[in-house]
Amino acid sequence: MPSSRLFIALTVATVFAPRIANAQRQTYSNTNAWFQITGDVALNERWGILFDASNRRSGPIDQTMANFIRAGLAYEVTDNVRVAVGGNYSKSYPYGEIPAPYAVPEWRIWEQLALTHSIGKLDLSHRYRLEQRSRGLRSDPDVDETDVWAHQGRFRYQVKGTLPLRGEEVEPGEPYLSASNEIFISFGENVQYNIFDQDRAAFAFGYRMNRNWRVETGFMEHVVFKSNGIDVEHNHTLTFGVTYTRPKPKPPAGGGSNAHNSP
Repeated sequence: MPSSRLFIALTVATVFAPRIANAQRQTYSNTNAWFQITGDVALNERWGILFDASNRRSGPIDQTMANFIRAGLAYEVTDNVRVAVGGNYSKSYPYGEIPAPYAVPEWRIWEQLALTHSIGKLDLSHRYRLEQRSRGLRSDPDVDETDVWAHQGRFRYQVKGTLPLRGEEVEPGEPYLSASNEIFISFGENVQYNIFDQDRAAFAFGYRMNRNWRVETGFMEHVVFKSNGIDVEHNHTLTFGVTYTRPKPKPPAGGGSNAHNSP
C-alpha cells in the first residue's frame, strides 16, 4: 500500500473516529476482557484454513458479553496477497451500563482480502472484510423466541503492525509488539442511524513460543455506536490470545514442479 493510503487509514483511526464518538449525546464506559484462540493452518502451498473462537466478558469478567466462533478457507494468490471466504456464529448477551434487552444470536458470511508488506523490521498487514449479517431479534422482547431476522452488510478495514524486539524478524523464543486499528462501516436497509459502527484500537505484547504457537496480551479501546443513534460505549478491554500457525510447506529442493505450476 502506498504511504499516502496508509497515512489516510491511520488518520481515520486516530482522529476521525474519536471525534465522531465525542459528538454523540450519551457516552458510557465499561471494563471488559476478551479471551481468544486463533488458527491459521496451511493445507498446501496455496490453501489454508482459518479459525478463531472467543469468550468476551464484561466487568471485566463478571458478565458474558458474547461467545463467538468463525472459520474460513483461504487461498494465497501471491506471497503478499491472500483471499478468504467463510462464516461465523455468535451470541451476544446483555452487559455493561446500557445492556440490551435480550440475548441476540447472529450468523455471518464473509469475504476478505489481506495484503502484507514490510517497512524495515516492521511487518504491516491490511485486511479488508465484507460481511453479510443476519441478526436474530424478537418481536416481543419478553418472549424467549427469535422470530425476526434482520439482514445488513458491513465493511471492515484493519491495519496492523508487528515489530520484533530482537533481530530482524520474530523468531521462536522471541518477544514482539503489535498494534492495530480496525474500523467498521455498516450498510443496508436495516441500518438507520449509525453507518459508522465500531472502532477497535489495540496494542499487545507477544511471545512466539515455537514454530507454531504464539501468545499475546494487551489492551483494546473498543468504541461501539449503538443502533439507536444516541448511545456510545467506550469499552476498555484487556485482551488475551493464543495463536496456532502451521506454515505452508517449503517448495522442493531444486525448484521442481508442483501442482500449482504444472501445466
